Amino acid sequence: MAVLVICQDSDNAPTLRKTLAQAHLDYIETIQAFVSVAGPLNQSVDAMRSGEYDGSGFVYDTNDVAVARKLFENDPYAKGGVYSHVSFAIFSPKAGQWVGGLSWK
Repeated sequence: MAVLVICQDSDNAPTLRKTLAQAHLDYIETIQAFVSVAGPLNQSVDAMRSGEYDGSGFVYDTNDVAVARKLFENDPYAKGGVYSHVSFAIFSPKAGQWVGGLSWK
């Protein structure tokens, strides 16, 4: 299992992302063993059209939401106010290339 985190950017995110980018990337390097996949998102139609990021997604390799929350909250983007809304969910990958096919076969 894993913990999926979906983040929506704050109004100040474009500026904050630029300011905090290197610290964020440096932090991700330190927790890489816990990160299955992570990256910026284009969630809104405007963001999809413009190519500007308006969120982030993380899949942490843990089934403990408290562990994922701590990993997330220590990220400079989270500490710096990049996100206005964050949701956490237990994620059970069952199919796809990332999980090696179909878990029920």
